[in-house]
Amino acid sequence: MESHQKQIGESRASERIALQCSIVLASGIQVGEGQVLNMSDRGCLVESSVSVKAGDCLQLRFSLHESEPSMRVSRAAVCWAQGFRFGVEFLGMEEKDRARLNRFITVHGGDPWAGIYY
Repeated sequence: MESHQKQIGESRASERIALQCSIVLASGIQVGEGQVLNMSDRGCLVESSVSVKAGDCLQLRFSLHESEPSMRVSRAAVCWAQGFRFGVEFLGMEEKDRARLNRFITVHGGDPWAGIYY
């Protein structure tokens, strides 16, 4: 498993921050909830009891802070799935939400050990 994590980490092109926030995900008629464990401007790591597999397409909704409106990802691809965790890549996101996410990551991305919990 360690080598798998190294391969994933080596292929990342953007900064990833530790984060914990609720997320709502939908795939076809299945809707569920989960927790984001880390995030970049291109995707996130999710923990959820919703059953997904690599290649599945999802719609996502999450809020980076309880006082801000939620963000919507109209299309996200599941890159990998193992147990209750899976990684998704953001493929369809409104420009205003992508800009908000980029600002958030820039502000909170300095210390990789500093978890942000909302």
